[in-house]
Amino acid sequence: MLNVLFMGTASASGSVERENTYLLLESGERCWMIDVGGNPLGKLKQAGISLDRIQGVLLTHFHVDHIYGLPSLLWGMWIARRRDPLTIYCASEHKDQLTAILASYRVAEWPILFTIHIHDFDWTEPAVVISEEGLTVSTFPSLHVGATVGVKVESVGSVLIYSADTMPNESIGRQGKIDVLIHEATKAKGSANGHTSLEELLDYYPIDQIERVYAVHLTDGEPYAEVLAACGAATEAKVTLAYDMMRIDV
Repeated sequence: MLNVLFMGTASASGSVERENTYLLLESGERCWMIDVGGNPLGKLKQAGISLDRIQGVLLTHFHVDHIYGLPSLLWGMWIARRRDPLTIYCASEHKDQLTAILASYRVAEWPILFTIHIHDFDWTEPAVVISEEGLTVSTFPSLHVGATVGVKVESVGSVLIYSADTMPNESIGRQGKIDVLIHEATKAKGSANGHTSLEELLDYYPIDQIERVYAVHLTDGEPYAEVLAACGAATEAKVTLAYDMMRIDV
């Protein structure tokens, strides 16, 4: 069984109650984070998930709101005297930047007791990054700014798609079977460069063919409820505005 924990659900502008958007995939005892927002140590403690269960971190892109929790996560692992290796997945274009960021943390001086592996991939093509028994995680190009990827998770016949930051994306529309779609909705209405509004999300994708939709990357003060109320009962029943620490089964 695959579970998803919404560790944060806010857009880059921040929120009164939400942290910036990042997710945790939980497959049995093994977990992977998708991006790292503000307070990963606190959120993991709230969820009752120990740091030694985190196998890796998949970074969808390198805008600050998606990566600024990484030093806190690594520091917490050092405090816990972690010894198992950790894999950080990123686009090849960002490998040098990630290496420089890790060097700026001076992890060798702590000294860090575990190996950090960098697994880079070609973000311009679909790429399998994690393949384990009963679980496959792959990336596909997003339509954002620079090297950005969405994420496809396949587990025991179920398919989850996470859009990451993107405009309405044909790569998602071509996926066919989607059981769970987690999609950004930075605005409620209209359009935004490099992003999607809830209105666009509902208009662009075949919602009737998707079992469940969860909107993330939400912005305070936007009239999301108004958009949902206008979309019809069948669609509204499928769409949830995700919130921090919400947990779902896939």
